[in-house]
Amino acid sequence: MADPGFPSQHTTTTTVTNTEIISNLRYDNAYLYTLEGKLKIAQIVFVLLSLIAVSFSTYSMWYQNSAVTSISMFGFWFSLFMLVFYIFHVVECFYKIPWLKIEMIFNVCWPILYILSASSAAAYTGLHFSYMISLLFGFAAMFAYGYDALLKYQAIQRGEIAQGNIAVHKQTTTSTASY
Repeated sequence: MADPGFPSQHTTTTTVTNTEIISNLRYDNAYLYTLEGKLKIAQIVFVLLSLIAVSFSTYSMWYQNSAVTSISMFGFWFSLFMLVFYIFHVVECFYKIPWLKIEMIFNVCWPILYILSASSAAAYTGLHFSYMISLLFGFAAMFAYGYDALLKYQAIQRGEIAQGNIAVHKQTTTSTASY
């Protein structure tokens, strides 16, 4: 006699995920027109303007400026390298590296460091106007990095890769078993 709680039929669902990438280096400026590309450009511009503003101060040789200078330069070079990696599809060639996580961690740390260095510059706004300009661009860079971190977090939650396509194919198989 058959158990009334035991089904006489079962459904098996198989999900196949394919990552579609082109593994050669090529120039493609389409990334510059995406939201992430515009954020990278904004980050580079804000960081560079913050660095230039603090460098033109008459007190630019003070040790307090080293925080602003160091954080700005490291942020500039990291953002520039990542922009070049995306434009030339280096990120797509090495898709096994967790680029989104690396960028998210960087983009979470940098607003914290910028708030600290901008606060350091804020203490000297009365000495020279360039500190106020540096503070303004430092806070703008902080918000650009923070918003980019939020976008990277959402992309990680959706299971996306940094560059390329993920194609998901579902195949449903139904088999009937008589017990």
